[in-house]
Amino acid sequence: MWKLVFAPFLLLVSANCLAELVVTSPSEACSLLSESGLPGGTWRDQEDGTWGCSSDYLDIGAGSLPNNLAYYVDGGVVSITQVKLVLNYNKPSSKESATKALLSASSRLSQKALGVKLPASISKAINSGKPTTSEAGSGVIDVLREDWPNGKGYEVHVVMR
Repeated sequence: MWKLVFAPFLLLVSANCLAELVVTSPSEACSLLSESGLPGGTWRDQEDGTWGCSSDYLDIGAGSLPNNLAYYVDGGVVSITQVKLVLNYNKPSSKESATKALLSASSRLSQKALGVKLPASISKAINSGKPTTSEAGSGVIDVLREDWPNGKGYEVHVVMR
């Protein structure tokens, strides 16, 4: 009897454990967006027990503190756990070109990291700046938003795992 009760739970847990990126090599993951101006650099110890790489900020727009986009890869010594894009909306009043850049980079990253087209629900969340989660191929994509305490901007994360 207990097998009937726990079987659906075990299927749910095991399905989440199977979610994964199609890219497994840290060096390959770090270079996924190089041709888009977001080279991830060298895989290295982050000095907190994790490993990763990250791009420099790519400025989108002009001025003293433009909106900017960065690419990050997180994982262990020889494996990756997630890739993500972070867009800092330093100038929310001129967000159109920044959002377009995030959407474009997310589309390329979804194809390369998960092997599938970016789901429409994720595109919609990126355009609206609202959080959501969606399955994509063998992985999962989260869109997260963090409003800054100073009220002058916010950031949107697109996380693929």
